[in-house]
Amino acid sequence: MLEMAGLSGDQWVREYRAKVAAAPNREAAFQIMDELVCRLNDYHTRFSWPGKPRLAAPPVRVEPVLTTASIPADYGIWGLVRPPQELPALDGVAIAVVEADEACGLKIGDEILSVDGIPVREALERNWRHAVCSSAAGKLRAAAGRMLLGIPDTDLNVVVRRQRPEGEVEAIVTVPRSESLKENLISSREVDNVPVIRITQWGNRNGEGLVASFDKLLEGARNRPGLIIDVRGNGGGEDDLASKVIGRFLNRAVISSISFHRKVPSLNFERTIEWTQPRGPWRYEGRVAVLTDEGCMSACEHFVSGMIEAGAMTCGTPTSGACGWIRDVELPGGAHLFVSRTFPLHSGGIPSPQLGMAPHIWAPRNLADLRAGQDTTLRAALAWLNSSAPLPPRLQPMSPFSR
Repeated sequence: MLEMAGLSGDQWVREYRAKVAAAPNREAAFQIMDELVCRLNDYHTRFSWPGKPRLAAPPVRVEPVLTTASIPADYGIWGLVRPPQELPALDGVAIAVVEADEACGLKIGDEILSVDGIPVREALERNWRHAVCSSAAGKLRAAAGRMLLGIPDTDLNVVVRRQRPEGEVEAIVTVPRSESLKENLISSREVDNVPVIRITQWGNRNGEGLVASFDKLLEGARNRPGLIIDVRGNGGGEDDLASKVIGRFLNRAVISSISFHRKVPSLNFERTIEWTQPRGPWRYEGRVAVLTDEGCMSACEHFVSGMIEAGAMTCGTPTSGACGWIRDVELPGGAHLFVSRTFPLHSGGIPSPQLGMAPHIWAPRNLADLRAGQDTTLRAALAWLNSSAPLPPRLQPMSPFSR
């Protein structure tokens, strides 16, 4: 699959064979193998081994955010569609808290300066090689989240730059890694008289309950002129559940995904087309905006693709992009390599593993907005919904093959 995405790990085998041979112990060798697999930057392609350290997260989420009010002409870190081997320059970008448990001590808008005594740049560099995403911004997001992980029930010590009425100050915060951030599967709120439905995952043990909950929320918004669906950070789940939600916005069947499946062990491929059908008893007729970012993965990209075909406007930053379906390859010593089996195309024939799906309106989070309690992406979507502007053209990042 990754060959079709323009990548080949074969070129790195000699380099990593030498690194593995020089590893001082078995765990170090496995970590080097993990680095090789992560360089492929496909989040469905992962490496696991016996005794792999179990890491816990604190109840906080951090992401790359702009430190300026305007998006760079070349989209900055969000314009690098193929992650470089080393962490790139982060001019105009900070790692900031975008969500946190109220009791954890960290606040939304806190800029991370160091993690457990390690300067943030160095912490990101250490985790960059074990993070994955098809874009540089997505890989940075993954590395930022990974740098907060640690042994369960230990404390995370961070130094942050915090905005106070008297100006910026530095603060030292200790956060327990005892419980990760919790968020409801589906929720709804009103912002400026516009319903905002938040969906954090496409599937759990009660998938049909998710669909029923969505239908109930949509019923309440039936006669509203505009609606926002926020799927930022939605890591996927079941395509079928996503399709059922898409169906409420369709007046005809649409293609949400096309996949090319390798027929293991041959090098032949089979194409499948994933159609999404209208689902009644009625169709929502208002304007719809979908909020996206690099955390939109797998079944969530299927959802975003289908909603674009349904006529929705997307706002935020590009989706993650990846190959799909997973094959478990058992290796000697109890190790496992989980390998993507399909190469998907999404809305308009976009090859997702190369680019993700760029939004109609680019609106990365902004640090000043975060500190002011404003959601940059949501605000841009509201402005479009409350205007008479037509659906803007979608901008794709440059092809990775043009770099």
